[in-house]
Amino acid sequence: MRFSALLFSGLLFGLTAQGQTIQRCAADEVYAHEVANDPQREAFRAETEAEMQRLQLLGMPESVVHQIPVVFHVMFYDQGDNISEAQILSALQILNEDMRRVNPDTGNLRALFKGVAADMEVEFVLAKKGPNGECTNGINRQWSPNSLSANNAIKPELNWPNTKYLNIWVVRNIELAGITPGSIVLGYSAFPYSGIPVTQDGIVIRHDHLGNIGTAAGTRHRTLTHEVGHYLNLYHTFQNGCGFGDQCADTPPVVSASSGCNINQNTCTIDSPDLLDMVENYMDYTDDACMNTFTLDQKTRAKAVLNAPLLRGNLTTAANLLATGVSGTLSCSPVADFELTRSLLCAGDALTFEDHSAYLGNPIYHWNVLDANNQVVHHTTTQNPSLVMANPGQYTVSLTIQASNGSNTMNKPLALTVRPATGTTYSPWFIGTMEAPLPNADWTTTSFADSSYWRRSTAASKQGVASYLFQNYKLPAGGEVSSLIAGPIAFANTGTLNLRFAHAFVRRAASNNDQLKVFVSSDCGATWQLARLIPAFQLGINGAVTTPYVPVPADWKYTSVNLAALGLTNAGTLMIKFDLASGGGNNLYLDDVQLSTTLGEGELEAPRAWVQPNPSQYGAVLVGASGAVQVVDLSGRVLWAGAAQGEALNLPEFPAGTYLVRTESGSLRWSVL
Repeated sequence: MRFSALLFSGLLFGLTAQGQTIQRCAADEVYAHEVANDPQREAFRAETEAEMQRLQLLGMPESVVHQIPVVFHVMFYDQGDNISEAQILSALQILNEDMRRVNPDTGNLRALFKGVAADMEVEFVLAKKGPNGECTNGINRQWSPNSLSANNAIKPELNWPNTKYLNIWVVRNIELAGITPGSIVLGYSAFPYSGIPVTQDGIVIRHDHLGNIGTAAGTRHRTLTHEVGHYLNLYHTFQNGCGFGDQCADTPPVVSASSGCNINQNTCTIDSPDLLDMVENYMDYTDDACMNTFTLDQKTRAKAVLNAPLLRGNLTTAANLLATGVSGTLSCSPVADFELTRSLLCAGDALTFEDHSAYLGNPIYHWNVLDANNQVVHHTTTQNPSLVMANPGQYTVSLTIQASNGSNTMNKPLALTVRPATGTTYSPWFIGTMEAPLPNADWTTTSFADSSYWRRSTAASKQGVASYLFQNYKLPAGGEVSSLIAGPIAFANTGTLNLRFAHAFVRRAASNNDQLKVFVSSDCGATWQLARLIPAFQLGINGAVTTPYVPVPADWKYTSVNLAALGLTNAGTLMIKFDLASGGGNNLYLDDVQLSTTLGEGELEAPRAWVQPNPSQYGAVLVGASGAVQVVDLSGRVLWAGAAQGEALNLPEFPAGTYLVRTESGSLRWSVL
């Protein structure tokens, strides 16, 4: 059998979430994509497999527990997916219990398989020293717009040497070539081969399938256990169907990926004796609660890869464990670190400061909140204080740690924005003219970095003499986001709310994928609801400008969002937030922001595409469009996305209603009866 016949089957995990298919693992598809781009990769993997077989024949020593240093890179887009250290520790605990077969559900393994169940004798330990010998807690955090659609491109943003650490990137969402668009991919791992670069090695995993607390609360998630299996050169139990493609004789062959937990299924009968499928194996696609075991042959393969110096062998050496702080005596000064549960709130709201400091010896905490004049308005020595902010403004937060082994301070300048407790009442509607410098009574900014990216500009405007400019030209693709926020706004009127605003933008290159995201909040920024996502081709004019962009009057476009479709009315208060996820494009201008009870038609332009039939009963055929296409509902939620090349394009079935079909040449309405 050629090695290529062994790899790889990619099967969808048979669950759906809000109409989306869930795929437990995409390791096979990622490998297939890499081979297509680099056929030599298959030869490397063939060499790896030959080495595995050689080492397996030698036999691997038992009762030798291998420790592997690990680093988690939390690549977050907002604080909702900037998961806690506690959640990461819960994931590590689950992983190590599963690897050492001390997981609490070992008793669920059926009697016919108990004889082959294995303690893998592998443990994963958070690194305590970084690549340059610096002290660390093994957790890095970095804001990244690539977290929204992660693939291997996220790995170069933050990584440590893969010969010393297992790199795990924690992201919000995963989107990969070869995967059905819209599928929810839980994670994927690289398989080992000699000389694999760090930009391709390691594990990428969704934050909400990591551990069993925080964003992953309620279930003992096994996605990380499964991906670590691939990292240690284990294949899916259903690899190559009934052909024993996983190279492990003690895992009964499985024709395809299992789902649920059917303990009576027997999909292959070529094994002798003929056994039921081992749905409890971590390398199948069954439910997390069903999984509970690795086997002795899987252990042998993992041990072999950890004893191969050119594969994973360096990770477990005594020298590497010492270099990464896993073993030996560690002497470190304290490192102050913290997060705010909220960066935006209204006067009278409470927020909690979360201490993430490390290397502490009998610490004393000094928290200070300073106003714009650098005057202390709050001071506390509580480790994780909860404070009520009484007055609007922008505040700096500082934490100083005094410990027996030294002291350290972290400052976050202007990290906290407090808005008025009650919204300003506008009647009959709110009009944001962008005439006043930022911040002002109507508008403010927040940022993970430099809030000056949003500023007032008199270079161009749709109404009046000024607009608000996001200096996207200053940023590389994937640069920091800065939010522009209006409100809170109160209304005297009743009725349907519509948001309408003018924008001007141009790409710097045809490949730029900048996105403007519009959010609304009815609870003073505690939670935000996505109201509209505007891709680059809808955001501005066609073409590319390589110098800092200044629009002419004809460049401006309007977009309207029916907020009633989101379940929002003008009762109470409302906040609006604009975020630009930079894709390397040019400057963005906003002006003439209106909230009213009139449903605008600002999105409609003269398109060079059409939908027929319109209205439709069962779907439609889009004719004449070329390039990117989106179908959205009236709230701006993207329901379908794809591409056309000028040919007829069959759209899937949609429920009755009115939709917008966006193309690169314009937008048009489409009705489904």
